[in-house]
Amino acid sequence: MTDEDRMLHATLRAEAEVHDAQLARRGLDIWIGAEPTFTRRESTEAPWLSTAEGDDKLERARALVNGLGARLPRGTALSRVIGRHFPDEDAPRFAWGVRWPRQPGPPGPDDRVPVAPPLDAPPVAAPPFDPDHAWLTVTPDPGVVEVNLAPSASLVDFCDQARLVWAAAHDAGLAPYRYRYNGDVTDSGGGGQLTFGGAIADASPFFRYPDLLPGVLRYVHNHPALSYWFTGECVGSASQGPRPDEGARERFDEYELTLEWLEHNADRGRLDRQALALALAPLLVDASGNSHRAEINVEKLWNPGLGARGQLGVIEFRALRMPPTPGALVAAAALFRAVIARCALDSYRAPLVDWQADLHDRWALPHFLALDLRQVLADLDDHGLGLLPQMRRLLQDDHRLVAVGQLPGASLAVARALEFWPLVGDTASQERRGARVVDASTERWQLAVTGTAALDWLVVDGRRVDLPPADRWAGDDTRVIGVRRRAWVPSPGFHPGLPVQDPMVVEWGAGGQHQRLTIAGWRPGGGPYDGLPADAAEATARRIERIAVETLAAPLPRPHAAHRRTATYTIDLRRPRAVDGKAVALAPATSSQVQSQSSSPVESA
Repeated sequence: MTDEDRMLHATLRAEAEVHDAQLARRGLDIWIGAEPTFTRRESTEAPWLSTAEGDDKLERARALVNGLGARLPRGTALSRVIGRHFPDEDAPRFAWGVRWPRQPGPPGPDDRVPVAPPLDAPPVAAPPFDPDHAWLTVTPDPGVVEVNLAPSASLVDFCDQARLVWAAAHDAGLAPYRYRYNGDVTDSGGGGQLTFGGAIADASPFFRYPDLLPGVLRYVHNHPALSYWFTGECVGSASQGPRPDEGARERFDEYELTLEWLEHNADRGRLDRQALALALAPLLVDASGNSHRAEINVEKLWNPGLGARGQLGVIEFRALRMPPTPGALVAAAALFRAVIARCALDSYRAPLVDWQADLHDRWALPHFLALDLRQVLADLDDHGLGLLPQMRRLLQDDHRLVAVGQLPGASLAVARALEFWPLVGDTASQERRGARVVDASTERWQLAVTGTAALDWLVVDGRRVDLPPADRWAGDDTRVIGVRRRAWVPSPGFHPGLPVQDPMVVEWGAGGQHQRLTIAGWRPGGGPYDGLPADAAEATARRIERIAVETLAAPLPRPHAAHRRTATYTIDLRRPRAVDGKAVALAPATSSQVQSQSSSPVESA
């Protein structure tokens, strides 16, 4: 750890102390857990892309566990325990356990660094629950090694634990991110879920405050930034954490009725933990009815069908990608913990907003998500639960920004937006596979224009884009549009014969001057890359070479033909153009533009 890293951790830890004090003053006890996931970013082997076990995953996981043993306090014990056995797998997955005292004594002369048992040691049963000891496990998941952190009573403890886990993973050759061949950076692929509850089920805040969970569900629903700001690439109904309103319309209509009855019964003291869980379990599910895959997972709230593991008083937020740093994980945990605390202090009963088309139109754009997140932070400030500056900075998300054009009095920013990929095939057949394949060939980009100069015009793919007016609801004058295009051709997938639209060419004028931004998905001029990027510098170089910003010597003529907006904030370049009222087919895809579906993101079951 560098001196700068130590200073950042010290600052973050001090802010975590303030956050803990905010909750303690109000008598709130909310425990935090997380499931960070790490991968071998340089590997293209299946176990580091899509399958659960194989290659050197067992050895890397053991190295991570040994790294933790060397960093944790006196009394730490390492063991190999019996892992989970999934229905479509021949044997239980491997699992390592790490156990240490929550209040360690002083070191003694005979203290030794613990070492995990040996590649072939028989697994043993996990130890019984002991409030005086913390318990962490390391297990495989498709493409990643997953670390199930020990639940923490305080954000300070959570902050310390996350720092140790990141350091141990780094020493084991594991990373929270991957580079693509073209230099793009993505997360590990395994998610970064957060869990909240109490020391034991009886102490869970969701049982102590019966109307708390319905309020949290309402709050998250009405603030889409909490669903989409932290999400990974696969989002929407086919993702690992769909919102309730991304499923069947009939289910959403029943959702608000359920929340109203839960609140009605809570007000009259007639809502117990089993009634709460039974009412929500059928609604917080994905398109197949799977209660594990939901934005807010309640299968461990009070589910006797899972035994003790399902009766923990815990909820899990699943719509979170793996964060790049431990600080980013801590900041996200503080935000969601503060939202829970806010709903405990001041019951949230606002009606559910029926977002309809806005959900996958307006809220696909990071500009609006940032404005919504700002409103959440302001609301937490008003309730005395605001986050301090370092955490607010860590919540910012500039990884989506790709290119910026600058003209006198105006700027144009191009950023990646969210795209909602559909399943390939029906839900039932996808469930039987054990993994779900999506058509990930469509990209959505955000074009955002700001500044005082009047916009002359904006052109994408040779046609004019008419921007919607600035949205004044947040006091912001930025004008934005979402642009969808096909980035590659999947096989199998949707729309056979629909070609790749690459590069994306954006031309614009303001203040009498004009620019052209060219954004390529692959190496300009063609040709393969020589393997994955070796490091961040090489990844950055590959991204830079794919982007060109040119100031034009002579203004281009104003185009008369305009793209048709398919929604308020969306144009779709994949749609055929019309000439004299007739659709014109685009050129067919070439073989070099067709990719096997196996190279698209695969969501594990």
